[in-house]
Amino acid sequence: MTNVTQKRLFAAAIAGISTLSAHGVAAQEKINVTVLSGYTDRTAWVRTLKEFWMPEVNKRLAASGNYELNYLEAFGTVVQPRGEFDAIGNGIGNIGLVVTAFHTDKVPLSSVSYVTPFVTVDLALTSEINDALTFSIPEMQAGWEKFNLEFVGHMGAIKSYNVLSKDPIDSLDDFEGIKVSGAGLNLRWLEGLGATGVPTALPKFYQEVNSGVSDALVGWADVVGAFKLCEVAPHFLSADMGAVSNFAMVANKPWFDGLPAEVQTAIREVTPEYRNLLAEVTTAGDANGREACVAQGGSVHEISAEMRQEWADTLPNIAKEWASAIDGTGLPGSDVLTAYMDLMRAADQPIARQWDKE
Repeated sequence: MTNVTQKRLFAAAIAGISTLSAHGVAAQEKINVTVLSGYTDRTAWVRTLKEFWMPEVNKRLAASGNYELNYLEAFGTVVQPRGEFDAIGNGIGNIGLVVTAFHTDKVPLSSVSYVTPFVTVDLALTSEINDALTFSIPEMQAGWEKFNLEFVGHMGAIKSYNVLSKDPIDSLDDFEGIKVSGAGLNLRWLEGLGATGVPTALPKFYQEVNSGVSDALVGWADVVGAFKLCEVAPHFLSADMGAVSNFAMVANKPWFDGLPAEVQTAIREVTPEYRNLLAEVTTAGDANGREACVAQGGSVHEISAEMRQEWADTLPNIAKEWASAIDGTGLPGSDVLTAYMDLMRAADQPIARQWDKE
């Protein structure tokens, strides 16, 4: 073989490799995605979304090499908490997390765990049941689609609501006359105790208690460290009020519908894994938050089984009220409540009130 022939073969090989490389690059389409939350990555749900969900979706897509998501992070910048619902529906964000408790007027059926306190502290189970209901009850999915949103999955970052207060709460009588900050629906868990609810959002808890707007807050242990809540409300009552599925991952529906099927599948497959991982992270954070409270100068008091049951018995049947009100709009509120409670009973949870049967 002459040197000229060798050079020609070598050049052809290089050209072939270059052509294959070019085809490989061309085959992988990059899809821009704005991922949105009103909260920053100081919170467990955004941090886990960023560290697990986002790279894991691309990991699944890398198996075929056809697509890659190019993420634009919009965490705590584009909108404030409560603003995600409209922003994603309007296409300002492509996909993100919505706090369901902030939008009970729009997607009321997604709030069933908020009206059934003292049922379970199993966060993964709560979120899994909410997913099962949403994917099996057409009205629940249709509620999101009405607002240009594609429901992807429920998840939660609250293993159990608890009460943090300026002064100790040793009995239910200590709630009489105090003001308590909360997210809205969870303030109903105080009805009958003589406290006044102050509807607000997590980023304002510290300021409101510190300034005297409220005397206590309904919160959860996982955020105590990040938001330094025990600095202003040092008495942590571990109340085992119950876990809630407080987030929904939703996408702008026209955007989602326009995605390749492979990308849609990857998003749907990874989201339940994110849901379960977030439950694990939250459970671990619950223990860390209690330690953080003590480090901030506070103290943690465990509620007695008797006080928990008394508290549950004191409440009006907020679940039945919720279901009846939704029934009146033509949506299956009572059916959703019964299905939720049936699944909790089947899972043998420590239910203090049979909300659907009273």
